[in-house]
Amino acid sequence: MKLINHTLLILSTILFTTVGLWAFLFFFQLFDQVKNTIDEGLSNHKIAIIDNLINENSIADQISFQDKSYSIKNINETYALQIRDTYTDTLIFSNLKNSNYEARLLTTAFVASDGNYYELKVLSHEINKGNLIEKIITSLLWLFLFLIISTLFVNRFVLKNTWKPFYEILNFLNDFRIDKKVPQELTKTNIKEFNLLNKSVKNLLNKNVEIFNSQKQFIENASHELQTPLAIGINKLELLAEEPSLSPEQINKIGQITESFQRLSGLNKSLLLLSKIENQQFNLTEEVNFNKLISRVIRDFSDFTAHQNIKITHLQEGDWIVKINKSLAEMLVLNLIKNAIVHNQKDGEIIIQSTSSSFMIKNQSELKEIPSDKIFMRFNKNSNQKNSTGLGLAIVKSITEVSNLVITYYYNGRHVFKVSEI
Repeated sequence: MKLINHTLLILSTILFTTVGLWAFLFFFQLFDQVKNTIDEGLSNHKIAIIDNLINENSIADQISFQDKSYSIKNINETYALQIRDTYTDTLIFSNLKNSNYEARLLTTAFVASDGNYYELKVLSHEINKGNLIEKIITSLLWLFLFLIISTLFVNRFVLKNTWKPFYEILNFLNDFRIDKKVPQELTKTNIKEFNLLNKSVKNLLNKNVEIFNSQKQFIENASHELQTPLAIGINKLELLAEEPSLSPEQINKIGQITESFQRLSGLNKSLLLLSKIENQQFNLTEEVNFNKLISRVIRDFSDFTAHQNIKITHLQEGDWIVKINKSLAEMLVLNLIKNAIVHNQKDGEIIIQSTSSSFMIKNQSELKEIPSDKIFMRFNKNSNQKNSTGLGLAIVKSITEVSNLVITYYYNGRHVFKVSEI
């Protein structure tokens, strides 16, 4: 969920909860106010009735309301003195509607001019609570509809424009490449916090670009400075080994030194390659057909696999075409197949299965299952291969990460590596 939508959701929840609670309280307050108004009317009506009755010589009892809005009956003095003006809700049967309706009832007592005491009950007009609730709910529904429209309007025109610089910064960071220069000016805005964020982002990126360029230059220089003397040393050792005056023991030692130099040279190249991959220096992409690439690499290794008597079976179930840097794709396939060959057993078998969305390499080996959290670690060696640098699968892992691919490993009697899209 986007930040703007998350913020709007929280604000809307608070707003609608507050309005709903307010509507609930408003209804009871309004209904109390209606009752108070009716009670005031009953009080005034009571005074008018008593004024009309108090001077009469004889007041007849009227137990039921009938067609009048009050009832009256004679009571004793003791009971009359206990009565206070009381307002209550009551149900009255209507002959006209043939049903009960809700009303307010005022009960009071008074003394007439003849000295007799009377109980007076005054009835209000019908209170249609259901109609009142219906009108309040209708009004609230219109209010909520107005709030929803207002919220959408605020989201579309106000919040979206307010947060526009923030999303432009996010898009800029998403598209930013560390091997490119940072623009002199980022998005300008009148909001102080966004200007501060722009400045901080710009300073941070400039610093990282400087560090990247410095490290890149150092790695390339160091690799070049190492590779040159190593190549010279290997060449001189090979020439020295051809001297006729050397004993077999001396020639053997020279061979061991040459082999060490060659491993060091391979290690230097692999580390430089890893650095370039992780720094995303292979940014040119094109559509690569992995089926054709795998078939070509298999042919390149045909002499070596024939010498080791290793059988490679390529099962093609579909063409997997991926937009990827071609050099990285070749290194990915080359390292995986080479790993399967080098760590295979003699007279072993390798099965490569290609589909329209992935490829899988299965190889036999004398090695048992390797922990999946360690197999792609640098310098992790699980065999006694002298020429292994321990970086082949680490390079594979880095290639998949920068190419939006994923590689998985598991063991089911064979070592299985599967490369697929994320």
